[in-house]
Amino acid sequence: MAQAGAHAYVAWLGEAGTDSTMLGGKGASLHRLARLGFRVPPGFCVTTAAFRAHLESLPVPAATYPTDGLGAEVGASPIHPAILAEVRDGLARLEQAGREDGWMLRLAVRSSAIGEDGALASYAGLHETELDRTPDEVPDAVRRCWASLWSAPALAYRARRGIPLDDAAMAVVVQQLVPADAAAVVFTRHPVTGNDAQLVVTAVRGLGDAMVSGTVTPDTFVIDRANPEGVEMTRGDDPEQSIDAGALRDLVATCLAVEAAYGQPVDVEAALAGGRWYLLQARPITTGAPAHRTQVDA
Repeated sequence: MAQAGAHAYVAWLGEAGTDSTMLGGKGASLHRLARLGFRVPPGFCVTTAAFRAHLESLPVPAATYPTDGLGAEVGASPIHPAILAEVRDGLARLEQAGREDGWMLRLAVRSSAIGEDGALASYAGLHETELDRTPDEVPDAVRRCWASLWSAPALAYRARRGIPLDDAAMAVVVQQLVPADAAAVVFTRHPVTGNDAQLVVTAVRGLGDAMVSGTVTPDTFVIDRANPEGVEMTRGDDPEQSIDAGALRDLVATCLAVEAAYGQPVDVEAALAGGRWYLLQARPITTGAPAHRTQVDA
């Protein structure tokens, strides 16, 4: 696989020498987590250099397309052979990693736009994410991720926040799909009240896409930061509990370590497989009430 500094169309997450500025928001966060020593599924980024090279390969200059037509053209145009060759090299390396872990190679293909999952804007759910893809399905999924930069919801989000499209670019994360026994989203500050004395965990059994999309009601755990054993639980749709007390303790401890490393409250996505938590994303909390501390009378 080409390293950053060669074509830099593909860069491995967590690998020394990878240029995080070419990974987009989600990819840079995953790269940072891996470099900090957190458990992240193996994977690579199709970099913003590949995205820009794809734009340059369009039949006519990208600037001549109407905004609502550029996404369709990006999604329909074939990927340049040089980019495709590096993607296939990355997939071969992932296949080897999957064999070593004893996992069947199924893949998550996830958008990673510049500014995505940042402190000022999250773009949560606005760009393309595709799960359970085979290696042969990855190139088309990458093109759909690129095209989602111009989706109607993403354009409306930028317009509301006054974010220009002039320097917009999209990297794409390709990772081993964790064969999840459970999935969770953790806020290290209460996302509704802003109370930073409480963490909120939502969790479901299996993959977390239904929870993130809002089609199922997850189990919800509210944890007292000062006393992690103090847990208020509200059951979701599933009659069977999503995670046990031991898994919850491990998850909370991991997310507090991420918060300490980032120096601010974070929103973390994670998957549990074989008794181990894998981090799928960590980003600064950008929604909810302003933070406040609970006052304790002397």
